[in-house]
Amino acid sequence: MKIRKPFFIIFLLAIALFPSPALANGGSALLWTGLMHLFVGNAVIGYIEAGLLARFFQASRRKATLLLVVANYLSAWLTAFLLVGRFSRISTITIENIWSWLYLAIFLSFVLTLLIEYPFFWFLLRQQKNAVPKAIKATLIIHGVSYLGLFLWYTITSQTSLLTQLEVVPPEQLQPRQEYVLYFLNSEQQAIRSNLAGERQQIIDRATLEALMPPSGIIHQPVPQLTENTDWKYFTHFLAAGGISGRNFVTNERFQFSLETPFAFWGIDHAIHLEEDFLVFQLGNHQICILQPQRREIALIARGSMPIVVAPQAAIPVNGE
Repeated sequence: MKIRKPFFIIFLLAIALFPSPALANGGSALLWTGLMHLFVGNAVIGYIEAGLLARFFQASRRKATLLLVVANYLSAWLTAFLLVGRFSRISTITIENIWSWLYLAIFLSFVLTLLIEYPFFWFLLRQQKNAVPKAIKATLIIHGVSYLGLFLWYTITSQTSLLTQLEVVPPEQLQPRQEYVLYFLNSEQQAIRSNLAGERQQIIDRATLEALMPPSGIIHQPVPQLTENTDWKYFTHFLAAGGISGRNFVTNERFQFSLETPFAFWGIDHAIHLEEDFLVFQLGNHQICILQPQRREIALIARGSMPIVVAPQAAIPVNGE
């Protein structure tokens, strides 16, 4: 009975400090969810799991509480070390295939935490008849319930509008009528010149790319424009949860697209606003994308970074072109 009061207090604190998506200047909701889970939530989860194990599988409540709290902290921290943000840095994972990798990450995290916590369940039930199958059953059921709760919690605080509200199309289908020249660094850190479909790529001197960079060096800001024919203003944000946003100052229409999940979070920067309200920007560390927000369409131009877009007359000639 003595153990219930402190854990009840922890539970109330967890509810009181539950993060809101409207957090201002204090980090994203997902960030606070992760911190709450890693430092406080595991104690609550372990206590609940111990209660279920004691009630339905006749384990010692006190021993189960101690061991399952430890098991949850161990599995959460190890899974965070191995999987959190891991897919954001893999260059082959892009806007075109990220859904498959997210599903894989969800499955891997469940299996990994299951394997970590099973020995603790077995130890608590080892003196009972048919301890191994009973421990497997208890782990699957009890851990499955707690994992489902965590999945829902992280789903609520994740930002996935970049995936759920946009259609990924080929870049050649998402082009403004006016021609532009794109400069960027490819995955081998070579300076490249191409069109907005990623075609006709030419390797150029890196100094040429650097000469076109804005002098301020600021990448999180109101998005600079290469057009005057627009009622829209676009903005990038420091956190991945902010993504790219826009506001029409005539109709007051707004949008915001971002991706921030436990397994993949891509910030948006180096954006440029083009004619017909197209956007070109860097997504994460290794993707250059073109977006038409009003049509809800996005395309991957190339794998690379630091995109710079200029009108043809402002482009630096390469090989006489």
